[in-house]
Amino acid sequence: MANPASDATPPSLKTPLYNLHKAAGARIVEFGGWLMPVSYAGVLAEHKAVREQCGLFDVSHMGEVRVKGPQAEAFMQHVTMNDASKLEPGQGQYSALLNEAGGMIDDLIVYRLAADEFFICMNASNRSKDFSWISTQAKNFDVHVANESDLHAQLAVQGPTSLQAMRAVIASENLVALENLPYTNIMVAKASGRECLVARTGYTGEHGYEIYLPADHAEKLWTDLLATSSKSGIVPVGLGARDTLRLEACYLLYGNEMNDQTTPLEAGVSWAVKLNKPEFIGKAPLVKQKAAGVQQKIVAFKMKGDGIPRHGMTVYWRGEPSGFVTSGSVLPTVGGAGGMAMVSAGVVENDELEVDVRGKRKLASVVKRPLYSAKTK
Repeated sequence: MANPASDATPPSLKTPLYNLHKAAGARIVEFGGWLMPVSYAGVLAEHKAVREQCGLFDVSHMGEVRVKGPQAEAFMQHVTMNDASKLEPGQGQYSALLNEAGGMIDDLIVYRLAADEFFICMNASNRSKDFSWISTQAKNFDVHVANESDLHAQLAVQGPTSLQAMRAVIASENLVALENLPYTNIMVAKASGRECLVARTGYTGEHGYEIYLPADHAEKLWTDLLATSSKSGIVPVGLGARDTLRLEACYLLYGNEMNDQTTPLEAGVSWAVKLNKPEFIGKAPLVKQKAAGVQQKIVAFKMKGDGIPRHGMTVYWRGEPSGFVTSGSVLPTVGGAGGMAMVSAGVVENDELEVDVRGKRKLASVVKRPLYSAKTK
């Protein structure tokens, strides 16, 4: 007889802000094992708010790992594809963990906090997988790796007026540093009275900040940020608009544009791959692939008429199947519909594609990435 406990579905996880989302009337859905708000006032309204003023996101489901020790830099050079040695304390970079075949285990943001200390932000659905991989690889280095995912909440404040919202909660002694914080950099600051890490990063294409804070401080900081609405226009934003915002900015989503069979050269992030490093996991296959030329790649496209593309739909080029839609949706700021697709390497900008939308081939055109001109810098 089977053990009933082993057959039971694991309970869905909740962020420290779950009760506030419920109280605000958010529509809650399960996402990667987490109960998360998909929308409050509606996806289109929330998308517009971030593009024009400011949005507040609960991204506490994301994972965080700290790497510290005498060989921290050497380890980060070995385990990630970007050049961590170029980071000064307080700087961050886009990077990824690769497997031995060059496939993407996960994409990351890597911050250097000190000469011997790094802080990694990873995707929520990959928290356990990533930490297991990092821990295994760390055994041959003089480093300590700690999974701090449950210690931190994470809030994202995104949009043209995000600085106005942040000014109201950041301690006066940290304001000048905050106002001058360069894109991708990170700093220690007091927010609503507690010490946090504040980074000039985000997933929307807009100027914004991501705050890593003690989990028990999340409700206060969330409430204090929303209280700035009269001057910042800030509103709570769910996963629905988060997806349309990142899609317009052509930011990758794990499981859509990339997975452990997709290389960063195919996913369109070759700029973050530093093949001039002496070694890193997955380097040899990437060197070989670059020399031979990729066979497939990510492109952005816009629909020419009706039809909304969705993940997995077949894409045709010159009348033949050429790949599939990785992410597709309406594009609220850009107008119309479109997305990204993994297609044959021969496809170029302005080429005409056809997308199989529920059995009917709908015309689309390949356009320059990103779909929306990001204003993060």
